Amino acid sequence: MSHEIALIVGGGINQEITPEVLRVIDAAGVSISWNRVDVDAADYPTAATQLQAAAELAAEMGLALKTRLLTPPGGPTDASNNLNVVLRRQLGLYAGVRAIRSLPGVSKRFPDLDLIIIRENSEDIYKGIEHEIVPGVVESIKVVTRDACERIARFAFETARYLEREHLTFVHKANIMKKSDGLFLSTVREVAEEYPDVPLRTVIVDAACMQLVLDPYQFDVLLMGNLYGDVLSSLCNGITGGISSSLGIDIGDDVRIYEAVHGDAASIVGKGIANPLPLLTPVVDLLHYIGEGDAAEAIGSAIEAVTTAGETLTPDLGGSATTTEMTDAIIAGL
Repeated sequence: MSHEIALIVGGGINQEITPEVLRVIDAAGVSISWNRVDVDAADYPTAATQLQAAAELAAEMGLALKTRLLTPPGGPTDASNNLNVVLRRQLGLYAGVRAIRSLPGVSKRFPDLDLIIIRENSEDIYKGIEHEIVPGVVESIKVVTRDACERIARFAFETARYLEREHLTFVHKANIMKKSDGLFLSTVREVAEEYPDVPLRTVIVDAACMQLVLDPYQFDVLLMGNLYGDVLSSLCNGITGGISSSLGIDIGDDVRIYEAVHGDAASIVGKGIANPLPLLTPVVDLLHYIGEGDAAEAIGSAIEAVTTAGETLTPDLGGSATTTEMTDAIIAGL
């Protein structure tokens, strides 16, 4: 079976990683026709045009694989300068899903950890509504609506039920932000009544950070707003082996984008030592989604064999291999 999928590629290190990841997919025997758009301009106006083309293609295909998009110079000074955020808004990708999984052989402190973070993508402080009241005083507005809270809560409970997870934890700061986070909390509790088979726990965000470091195994699926989701996702990366230990999926009503959640690494561009896993890891889940389960399992097992052996890893994982050498080792393990 041949599949048609959009491919959105940013600049910098992403130009080096993408061909290697596509080599692994080909070696696994999966036939995919990639409709590629590069968002790799040196100036903002051109990048904005490229991004619009990428959004239109993703909307048409309904499915995309995406690298991290870098911010070109010359754009606006607010949140609309972040191309990743802009793309989510254009496509209505309201649910950000981050799967956090320990890397065998790499995640030594917390092996076999498997968490899911679900982040409300469309609102919160990331709306980027800011203004200067008087010189030296800036106000940022946090936006929370009942409709968005209910939508993401229902998505989270449905996801937990579908994946047969044990429980869901809502992370908030309603003890201080009684109106905004309070609305989110009360909405989640209302929706929870419709899902008695998915137990709900609520935790204040600072306590959640501490508990994740002390004992992350107590969590399963975590739901939270935009800012907390950004922070806690990176925290979880830190306790499970770095940028290779997670994958991102941005989901809307009609579009699904699997993406690398990191992808700058400006200091190693051109050196050939970039880690291919930040983009290859979401590929495994993408293949499951399109019905290529055998290939997905084969690639996942090959990645595990390479990270467990520890002999052909890039420098960020503690080895000395090049990007191509690590990719070759994964292909050899298929």
